[in-house]
Amino acid sequence: MSTIKKPTALETTDRAMRRSIGAALDHHTLLWWAILSSISLFNIGVWVYSYCTLDTAAVNDAHPYQRHHLLLSGIYVFVCAYRSFLPRIDLERYCLWDTFASSIFLGRSAATIAEVAFAGQIALFIYHLGEVHDHPIACNLAVALVPMIAIAQCFCWCGVVTLNHVYHAIEESIWAVSAIMVGSVMASLALYHPDNQSMHSLGVTGSLLSFVFFCYMVTVDVPMYIKRWRDGRRRLSEKASSKKLVYMNSFEGGKDALQRRVVIKSWDIWKEESVWLTGYFSSAVWLSLLLVHMPAPV
Repeated sequence: MSTIKKPTALETTDRAMRRSIGAALDHHTLLWWAILSSISLFNIGVWVYSYCTLDTAAVNDAHPYQRHHLLLSGIYVFVCAYRSFLPRIDLERYCLWDTFASSIFLGRSAATIAEVAFAGQIALFIYHLGEVHDHPIACNLAVALVPMIAIAQCFCWCGVVTLNHVYHAIEESIWAVSAIMVGSVMASLALYHPDNQSMHSLGVTGSLLSFVFFCYMVTVDVPMYIKRWRDGRRRLSEKASSKKLVYMNSFEGGKDALQRRVVIKSWDIWKEESVWLTGYFSSAVWLSLLLVHMPAPV
């Protein structure tokens, strides 16, 4: 005779929390999600168009890494679309839609692959510039860029499994340092090729964009995670018994990231995240798509 297992108090509370928090869909949140999803559909369309129109079988002397860019961009475009359709906030375990595909573990795994692929695109482009213009520093930086971002992803995963925001602050700091490195190389290329109009314009534009990204990271993104880390520390000091709910070991954290998700649709929660999510899933993806079509200027 089969028996029915009664849910634990924690499971009952978690289900009640999902129902109460996720019941009402804020119209601001719905509008933002619709915009984010529309941008992602547009990005997918551009990539598919690029795939159908580019001759990926032929080797183009002006853009020898075009096929690699197309592959890496495809990974980045489709993963960003997946994360746009099913947005989530990793450490808080918040998600907009209650589906298994909204799992924090799955989303973070896909994001890790996509961000390394995007770094690979930047590295390929910088390396090609170094080859064309005999700039060994650019080539060396390009080789170091992907390992740096891979290390950043390791710190990100530490944050996801331990629920400690300080690891995310370290991850974003590595991205900021990477931006300064890329910007410095682009600026040097512009300075050393003042007579090459296309190279000079590309170098100035690249260095300015890198500097803007660096300023955003150090003034907005990193401080946001440091603030969340301090808030978590304050809560720990107020109630020492809550430590296990904040910092987990790798096994507990991985299992928690795979299984636990809290559906939350309040704009008060998503408003802060919407700024970087929208910029990331639009401008960064557009840069990825642009690199597919942009050979290094001679």
